[in-house]
This record gives sequence, C-alpha cells and structure tokens, in this order.
Amino acid sequence: MSRPLVALAAALFVLAGLAPLAAMLPRVEGADLAAIYAPRNLELLGRTLLYGASVALIATAVGLPFGFLVARTDMPFAALLRPLGIAPLLIPPMILAMVWTVLADIRGAPAAYAVSSVSTFPLVALFSARAFERIDARREEAARIAGGWRAALRADLPLVWPSTACGACFAFVFTVNDFSVADYVSWLGQPKFSVYAAEIFANWRIESRPGLAVATALPLLVVTLAALVPALVLRRRGAMASVSGDFRQPEPFELGPWRWPAFLFCLALVSIGALIPAARLVWEAGGAARGFEFARLGGAFSLAIERGREDLANSVVYSLSAATACAALALVLGHALERARGGRWLESLVVLPIGAPAVLLSVGVIVLWNHDWSARFYDEGGVVVLLLAGRFAAFAVLILSAATAALDPRLEEAAHLAGAGPIRTLVRIVAPSLRSALLGGWIGVFVLSLRELDATMLTPAANRTAMFRIFNQVHFGRDDFVAAMALLILFLVVLPGALWSLFARRRLELLP
Repeated sequence: MSRPLVALAAALFVLAGLAPLAAMLPRVEGADLAAIYAPRNLELLGRTLLYGASVALIATAVGLPFGFLVARTDMPFAALLRPLGIAPLLIPPMILAMVWTVLADIRGAPAAYAVSSVSTFPLVALFSARAFERIDARREEAARIAGGWRAALRADLPLVWPSTACGACFAFVFTVNDFSVADYVSWLGQPKFSVYAAEIFANWRIESRPGLAVATALPLLVVTLAALVPALVLRRRGAMASVSGDFRQPEPFELGPWRWPAFLFCLALVSIGALIPAARLVWEAGGAARGFEFARLGGAFSLAIERGREDLANSVVYSLSAATACAALALVLGHALERARGGRWLESLVVLPIGAPAVLLSVGVIVLWNHDWSARFYDEGGVVVLLLAGRFAAFAVLILSAATAALDPRLEEAAHLAGAGPIRTLVRIVAPSLRSALLGGWIGVFVLSLRELDATMLTPAANRTAMFRIFNQVHFGRDDFVAAMALLILFLVVLPGALWSLFARRRLELLP
C-alpha cells in the first residue's frame, strides 16, 4: 500500500471524524467535569444504560430467531423476507415513532423502547444470519448423527453467538446515542422520557455552555466505546472470518409443521417494522380521517415536492457526496487496517465518531469551523458533507476491512511480482475484488446520512435537509405534507438496495 496515499486518507478521516471531537476538549473546565456527578446526570445515565441494554436484549431475542429462520431453514418465502428484514433498520426511527405512537397509542418510555427495538433488531438478524451460513456442513452433520437436528442446533449456537453479540453491541450503541425518538415520544405528552443525549443537547442549545456539553458527553462516550471495542473483537470471531477453500454449505433445517408459524413470525416483524408504517403514511398522505382518496395522495406528493424540493435535493446531494467520499476513504483505510501490522488496534480510533453522541460531533464541527476564515464553508453544504462523512466513515472502513480479511493476499503479491505499484494494485486488483463490499459501504453511508437527524440539528447549514424539515413540521401538526415527505424519504432510502437486488447477481456486503 502506498504510504502517502494512506497518510492522506488518514488525515482526511482525522479532519472529518476526530478533529471535531478534539476541538471540544480545551473548552472543558473543572466546574464542567464536576457537573458530571450531578444527581440528574447520574440518573439520566443510569436510565439511558438500562434503556440501551433492554433494547439490545429485545433485539437479540427477536433478531436471532429471525436470522436463523431466513438463512438456514426451509421456511416459505425466506429469500423474500431476508432483504425485507433490513427495512426497519433503514427507516428513520423518528418516522417509526410518528406511526406507532398513533397506531398503538403509546407515549413516553414504552414508545421509545418499542420503536428502538423494532429499529435495531435487523442488526442482530443480519449478523446472526451470516454467521449461520458460515458453519461448515461437516461440523453440523457430525452433531446431527450424534443427536439429531436439535444437537446440531445446540452445536451451532456457540459458533453464532459472537456475531449475535456483536449485533447486540451495535444495537446498544445506536440506542443510547439516539436523541430524536426520546424527544419525539416525550413531546407528545406525559409521561416524559428523558435520555442522556438530550442533556448534552440542552447544555449546548439552551444553556449555551459548550464545555458543559462536552463534559456531559464523556460518560456516554466511554460507555459506547466500551460496547464498540468488544463488538470489534466479536466480529472477527464470527461472520467476518474467511471460510476455508473446502467449505461446504450446510443443509437447511426442516421445520415441518412449524414452517408456516415461522413464516408468520418473520412476516409480523417485517410488517411492524416496515410494511405497516409505510401503509399508514400512505393513508395519512391520502387524507386519513377526512377519507382516503388517490387524488389527495397525489396532491400531498405534489405539495411535498413543491415545498420540500430544496430540502430533498440537499439531503440527496449531501448523502451522495458523503457516501462517495467515505467509499474512497474506506478502500484505502480498510485495506491498510487489515494488511498493516497493528492495524486492527487502530480500529478503536476509527470507531470514535460512532461512539461519540451525534450531538457532540455536531457541536465539535461548529466549534472547529464557525470562524471568519471559514465562514463560507461553514454556511454552505460542504460542512454538512464533512459532518456526515466524519459520522459514518467508520462503517464503510469496517466493511472494507472485513472484506479485505477474506481476500487472498496472494493476489496482491502476484501483482507486486509482476511490477504493479501499490496504487495500481489497489485500483486494478483489490477494488474489483471488493466491489460488493465497496458498494455496500457506499449504500450504507448513503442511507445512514439520508436518515440522520441528530447530527444535523445544531449546524445551520444542515437544517436545510428533509429529515430536519419533517422534524420541524411534525411539531406543528400531522398533515398530509409530513406523511408525503416521510414517504419520499423512505423511497430514497430503499432505492439503492432495491436497484442492487434487481440488477446484481452478488450479495451486497452491508455488515460493518
């Protein structure tokens, strides 16, 4: 690998993801650190940890069987339900909250727990499904001969558990750092459900104390890193390990009379997380209580496109730009992390922007770039692309790092022996071999950027996005415009994966 190229990629990653966090540290004073131990902060931290751990457990209890059923059984329509199971993860959590607080008439903590569990169970399902597929058939056959299918399943679970736990760790991190769901379900009325991320937001927006906001965020940063570091270790023990050349695909488990109950279980999860919310939004956009009409539905979309055209265009452009930048960075850094000595230890630095609350990263961007010399950059879309790239580049880097681990290094060695330089080897040998993971990282960053709300709430330039427009508008009433805007976001989120499924013949790598 070209050292100047790696150094340039590392410098860009530091600028986007680490510099905003580092810029905040000098603003922390002794009084700010002492405020961490305030009873309110400790209570909020405990509540948030319980919230995250509970959601991770629920996501595991639901996601593990879902992953097993769609990946390793003869359940009807498993090939269709498996990609549909990703949809709840792609839908912005606040949109799920908008739908289910009305349909189920729940508020406060129960609504937050339910929405976050539905939104994060696909993480566990994705990791566990892939782990189940990578169990060698000979291992299973030996267990089955000794004790039947139940013995085979008992032998499989220890092999799948590291990947499942990795997915649960990511579900925990997503939950404890989320601000929008708790804010929305609390805004609807009592009982109020406050989380730790909301205190960070309040210390900056309401109290105007950046040092206190940073100090308040430190315990949450430590907790999320404590969950991410084991996740990085677990991912290498599970689905990310490369399979041997004589690997044999295991046979599907026969469910017998349980085939259709299993199908109904998986269909119910997909319906709760994606199909019902989409249908409800269509109904609201078409008139809802006034009576659904296709003419009203068309009018709502026309109004959304007319009034929200600029916000939608900004969201797409920012997300496309961030995804493209992250894919290029990930190809270089992901390959370097895997091939370089000690590279795996640097993964803990790579995940820092994920471990930091999105609100804190946004505050860091403001502190770093809100100056006279950078006013033009700060007031325009460049700062939004930098913010989104810094926030989500780690996902693309980890995806490419895992894909590089499964790539035979002898291909690169042969290229070097043939006289190809590091950059040419990367472009001509490595990139084509990793194109599925490369595109998966691109789509992952695009989708996460498009649905992001927390990181865009404080930066003025980022307020001109579709998700922020929905967040702002929904507080003034649930009208046809909000539902139509939400449907347009869902369409844009699902479109890249749908196009890949239609035209590609290889599975997309979406796991970090």
